[in-house]
Amino acid sequence: MSVRERLSTVLRLLRGYGLECSASYGELLAYLNAPSYEGDKITVDEVLANELLLLHEVAEICLLKKRGHRITHNIIMEAYPDTYSAHLKALEIELEEARKRGMDTWVKRRCNDLTSYLEDPYLPPDLRSPVRNLISRYCGEVNVAT
Repeated sequence: MSVRERLSTVLRLLRGYGLECSASYGELLAYLNAPSYEGDKITVDEVLANELLLLHEVAEICLLKKRGHRITHNIIMEAYPDTYSAHLKALEIELEEARKRGMDTWVKRRCNDLTSYLEDPYLPPDLRSPVRNLISRYCGEVNVAT
């Protein structure tokens, strides 16, 4: 399946989560190649090869567009802190989809990422509570520092 076909599939899947948008192949590539305030550990090829990661990134694009942002080569930096908020909502969708698919190992892996956000200096203070809520909802009993 081509990237464009996978993009269409993911956009249809997002509709089931109440997130309706149009995201083009060009916007996807611009977003995936945009510099971020954090050193991304996941490569563009890994995102394009993994439906859950693709779902996550396209959800972020949709959420940012919904907030009036244009997807440009510098969107992640320009739209901060909206990018962080969009990331958390996209992660919620990703975790929910993984849970529906019975992908417990994936959920656990992403929960490890999620708990580290509480120590992230880029986490806006108003997003600490949403992070804690996601941890509580998807990660079970985890020691969550305030």
